[in-house]
Amino acid sequence: MNKKEIHAYLDEALEREYSRGERDGYQKGVSDGYRYGKAAVILPHPCDGPLYEDWRWSQQLDKVREEFEEVVGAFDSVRDCTEKHLGMNVFQERRDHLMRECTDLIVATTTFMDSMWCDEDERQKFLYEVNERNARRDDGRRFRKEDES
Repeated sequence: MNKKEIHAYLDEALEREYSRGERDGYQKGVSDGYRYGKAAVILPHPCDGPLYEDWRWSQQLDKVREEFEEVVGAFDSVRDCTEKHLGMNVFQERRDHLMRECTDLIVATTTFMDSMWCDEDERQKFLYEVNERNARRDDGRRFRKEDES
């Protein structure tokens, strides 16, 4: 795919998600999906190809644990960078690495959930339920209020 085709594909995907959001009663064009309950446009895709088709649940969970350890290691690298004042460029590189490791953890977790027959619709339902429950906890102080941003 060239750039033009990629942009056309993304435009189509965004329009499809916005349409879905409108059908679900969500506001079109809201940039903060968490705050307004709008589904993300890019969702984690479970690793469900031939490489993983024979993996047992315990192996999937081990992968989640492995990715978590990589997140911890990347965080330690960021913390080390700030404690040693290694500069903004080094910090940004290490922070980006940490964010990629966090994303790998999300994908590994999604893969584990998928292997336990938890499809995208069900994962979205659980995300909604957990966000709603967290929003009510601690007298509603877990999330910043709209007027605080």
